[in-house]
Amino acid sequence: MNIVRSISRGFLLHRGGEAALYKVESVSGKPYTLKLYNSGTAFDTGIIGAIADSTVAGTYRIAEYGEIDGSAYILYDYIDGVCSRELSPMPLAFALHTLRRVVTTLAELQKKGVSHGDISPDNIFLDNGGNPVLLDFGICGPGTLQFSAPERIEGKPPSEKADMFSLGALFFFWLTGEQLFDGRDFDEIREKLRSTDKVNPNKILYGKIDSGLAIKPEDLSLLEPLWKGLLAADPECRLENLEELDELLEIALDAQGGQGVHLARQTELMGVTISGILEKNGTKPLENVEFPFFEQEKQKKSPLKKGLLAAAVFIFLVIAAICVFLARGESPSIDETGEALLQKSRSHEMGMPDSEKMPDLEGVLKKLSPEESER
Repeated sequence: MNIVRSISRGFLLHRGGEAALYKVESVSGKPYTLKLYNSGTAFDTGIIGAIADSTVAGTYRIAEYGEIDGSAYILYDYIDGVCSRELSPMPLAFALHTLRRVVTTLAELQKKGVSHGDISPDNIFLDNGGNPVLLDFGICGPGTLQFSAPERIEGKPPSEKADMFSLGALFFFWLTGEQLFDGRDFDEIREKLRSTDKVNPNKILYGKIDSGLAIKPEDLSLLEPLWKGLLAADPECRLENLEELDELLEIALDAQGGQGVHLARQTELMGVTISGILEKNGTKPLENVEFPFFEQEKQKKSPLKKGLLAAAVFIFLVIAAICVFLARGESPSIDETGEALLQKSRSHEMGMPDSEKMPDLEGVLKKLSPEESER
């Protein structure tokens, strides 16, 4: 039996246009996250298969995937962590350090021929140790629009260069808590992505320094090569690969103190924030839910339950009728009563329809008391 069939309950974590996410438990008590896709949506089985067989650090472990009762699903180990969206804006050194770890994971996956395709704040979690974990590989569409590369909006498949564009948009969000490419609808977002070369992230950041953004004016020069190398509209104008991006991140991080006291202090503060959110989420009341694929199991069992209930009602009526006739000094034919019960028993064994399983109360009463039936 696959694991998903053994799940009896779970909690709804998030419901989106593509799928619903649940925290669930198997019969062994092990927690998982179940991503149950909506009708008409699915995932790239080739990518998910590659991830399921992967041991690359910084990705989730997929326990099971496939289709169940017409719905595609992925079951993976539950990440006891916090969505990076909830941790934004981040301090600069911590954001650089975290982005570099994500890049290391993506570079290892590239060696296996896997691109993510949907990098966004919602698809990166930080566990209680502050370690980033990449989720939600195998998207079939363009991904989260505000973080998609322009070519992905036009229908191009996931690629290393498209992932790098998404990393640039993600990094801006981590620093500000705001989306660089936002809009009221698809057309407006697409137009902004096509005109990304006209966007100057440093100018936007500079305008936010006085409003409390934890970035110094001198930090902006460190970030300029990142914006130019990641957010170019033309993929050919972006950095060559993830290894080149890692080098730029290392340079910027060294200027921020590298692995020194400054980063250690920021990491400690972010760890306190993560622990606080986890504690709050742990006490949040969640609603028990049942999954669509359990209905089939219930329907398999329901005929037996209905049959037993019908038999119990029938026996009760027979006993009640016998008691009535005993009180009147009359007794029904034991043979006739036994034959009626026998026929009822046979009808259950043969799996007759519910309408045929119901006792013929009028016929039974006629057999028990012709006089009573006339009344």
